[in-house]
Order: sequence, then C-alpha cells, then structure tokens
Amino acid sequence: MWLLPGERNASVKTIGVRQLKNEATQIVRAVRDQHALYVITVNGQPVATLRPYSDRDIAGMQRSQAASEMAAIERLAGAVGEAWMSVPDVDDVSETPRRGRERIGEEA
Repeated sequence: MWLLPGERNASVKTIGVRQLKNEATQIVRAVRDQHALYVITVNGQPVATLRPYSDRDIAGMQRSQAASEMAAIERLAGAVGEAWMSVPDVDDVSETPRRGRERIGEEA
C-alpha cells in the first residue's frame, strides 16, 4: 500500500466487512486522526482499502471523468464521420423535380 505525502507510516490493519460495519465510527476516526490504513476483506479476500483522504484523490477522480468524457466525444466523432461519409454528393442527386410540393392554390 502506498502513502501520500504527509501521511505517517502506519501499519496496515486487515479487517472484515462485518467488523467495519460494527466499528465504522471508530475505524473512520482512526483513519482521520491516526492516519490508519485498512484492508477490508469479505470472506477473507481483500476487496478494498480505507486510507486518509487527500487532494490527490479528487484529482484522480477528475482525470478519470475527463478520460470517460473524451472517450464519449471520440465515439460521437466517429459516428458523425461515418454518417458524413454516407451522405450523397450534390452531383449524385437527380435533377428531376419532386412531386407533391406544389404550393397551396396551384394545380399540378
């Protein structure tokens, strides 16, 4: 487990999800006040870490969101490009007039 700048080198504690549920307030207080680090397990298997929050956390979330939005923009750009390529050229459109577009009051 890695430490962020300013975090104390605390030992990593492993706790089960049931213990986390029963002692959540005390555990969160230890993370906040003592910079404690926890590995949370379910059925003995590690599933999450609990560590002090830092400004780097929000920056990571923002990078992740930006990457997701860029991927969506790239998908949209690809779809627009494909649609653009399937539009016929003006030269390919027939010069014959369309029927049914007479003005009101005019006879065909």
